[in-house]
Amino acid sequence: MLTTILATALVLGVLILVHELGHFWAAKAVDIEVSRFSIGFGPRIWGFRRGETEYVLSALPLGGYVKMEGMADEEVTSKLEGPSNGEAREPSPRDFDAKPLWARFLVISAGVAMNLLFAFLAFSLVARSQGVYRPVISAVDAGSPADSAGIVAGDLVVSVDGRAVGSRDEVGRIIFGRAGQPVRLEIRHEGATRSVSVVPYHAREYDEVARDTVEYGRIGVRFDATEESFRSLNLAEAAVAGGRQTMSWVREVYDFFVRLVTGERSPRELGGPIAIGQLSGMAARAGFWPLLNFMAIISVNLAVLNLLPIPVLDGGHLLFLGIEAVRGKAVSMEQRLRFTQIGMLFVLGLMVWAFANDILRIVGA
Repeated sequence: MLTTILATALVLGVLILVHELGHFWAAKAVDIEVSRFSIGFGPRIWGFRRGETEYVLSALPLGGYVKMEGMADEEVTSKLEGPSNGEAREPSPRDFDAKPLWARFLVISAGVAMNLLFAFLAFSLVARSQGVYRPVISAVDAGSPADSAGIVAGDLVVSVDGRAVGSRDEVGRIIFGRAGQPVRLEIRHEGATRSVSVVPYHAREYDEVARDTVEYGRIGVRFDATEESFRSLNLAEAAVAGGRQTMSWVREVYDFFVRLVTGERSPRELGGPIAIGQLSGMAARAGFWPLLNFMAIISVNLAVLNLLPIPVLDGGHLLFLGIEAVRGKAVSMEQRLRFTQIGMLFVLGLMVWAFANDILRIVGA
């Protein structure tokens, strides 16, 4: 239990810090007044002031914020923030809304950029230290989709649906979410390359975290786990692997949200802080490198989630800025406040739903 609690605090704390530092550094770079940097929401637990900025830890550890003066949606977001000093202030050239469009775009997008940068560096470090197993097939189940497609032992998977792959984990992750959907594999064997199409079948397995039977895709192959398929990576190769892993996870998370909207994935699959905590504990018990790899995955999830075009999230702010760029004038304050209120309700509802899913998994419902 203690390991799970500490691992959860580490994972969420570091990733929230990374995200908010992106906003903070970018705001400082373009001379926006930052009155508060908070890890968590709600009442202040501990903090200190340096210069114009108050640095605090707040009571609800479910996110964080950088309070920049002069943002039109402050009235809504202030409900999640701790109390301010209540002093009235005059508009200033250092206000967020007083800055040019490019500067505001930079500040809003910097949090997501930092999460992706963290993921890239973490994946690269894991690849450099752990190496990779190439996706060399060692056995094919008789009668499986792979067998029907003519895949044989010794085949090397080069790409999946046009996406280059360098490890067995990448191949497995893509196929995992493609049950019942055609997948095109580029295969290399003894110098010759060919393309085959397979349809992963629906496999079912009990998941300890979900406390339920989960369904996933399989094609009926096993990958070589011997030294012959193992590769150590130099720094350049590890950076390439880290970049490929980051982009692969971005696509996977984005595809999940798209399928959630279209009804192909169930809302019951959404997990909240409790699920993250359980997985953090499992990763921590497996060792430092699995924990760092898990943190990279969660960092990508946070980046993609924050890019959803929902007011309150970074993606909503970027949507407003995009409309301003097209129209040549900003969305009115009244409209921004109205849409931000709707976005706030949606995000709070999403959080409640994720918590409910976590609790239902625990009780086995």
